[in-house]
Amino acid sequence: MNARVLDSHWAAVTDTLRVRRALPGAAMKSVGPWVFLDHFGPLEVPEGDEGTPPHPHAGIETVTYLFDGGMNHRDSAGHEGIVGGGGVQWMTAGRGIVHAERPSPGGLHGLQLWTSLPRAQKRREPLYQHFDADALPVFVKDGVRVRVVGGTLGGIESPARTSSPTLLAHAAFGNPARLGLDLPAEFEVAVYVAAGSAKVNGLAAATGQLAVLASGESRLEIEAQDADLIVLGGSPAELPLIFHGPFVLDSVEAVRQAERDYFEGRMGSLQA
Repeated sequence: MNARVLDSHWAAVTDTLRVRRALPGAAMKSVGPWVFLDHFGPLEVPEGDEGTPPHPHAGIETVTYLFDGGMNHRDSAGHEGIVGGGGVQWMTAGRGIVHAERPSPGGLHGLQLWTSLPRAQKRREPLYQHFDADALPVFVKDGVRVRVVGGTLGGIESPARTSSPTLLAHAAFGNPARLGLDLPAEFEVAVYVAAGSAKVNGLAAATGQLAVLASGESRLEIEAQDADLIVLGGSPAELPLIFHGPFVLDSVEAVRQAERDYFEGRMGSLQA
């Protein structure tokens, strides 16, 4: 990968919800295993908002991380959970699952991301993990508060089980600071600016932009003030990546099979 800064674009998720979509884009389909990044809010959720209705996924993991607010998850495998600010819901879709997410009334700000599962795990059984903010490790370095959501950063490991070498962390800057961290040289890594602005390995990035590190960079240096940044990356996704709506698979036939599985009820069902 070449070092660069990429703009997100606006996308409509529902009739009332628009998001900044940083992945996939015309210039980049993935960073490590991450193939999708939607940034929603800050926004005010009215009473009675039903969120996203039941819909399927296959071949991926969906990860919902919140800065603020609450999100209720339920799926066709019987998993349920409500996560709050600083917490994460990590759902491994595998061979296929149907889920729905409904936001709590009030303020809401967060991300939904997807990873592409390794080819050998595309048909695995679904899994759901839920971690509240106090279950995710936090360290403070160079005056910056860093929550490790997935993988390992700064020698601190998240409790989330990942399907491939993966990194996801939230770096919260208050006072002006410079954060320096070592990275595995084999990882693809980028930094998404969720609020404020930053300089990432010399690249200037603002809210809604993705600063992509060059291949082989093993050091992350961030300068920022009053900013929320998401560090994401990991081992490169296995190719090919076939995007088809809520499915990310490795062949057209696998996509067709996932569609048949959904319409014939083999992913289970979920009432609206």
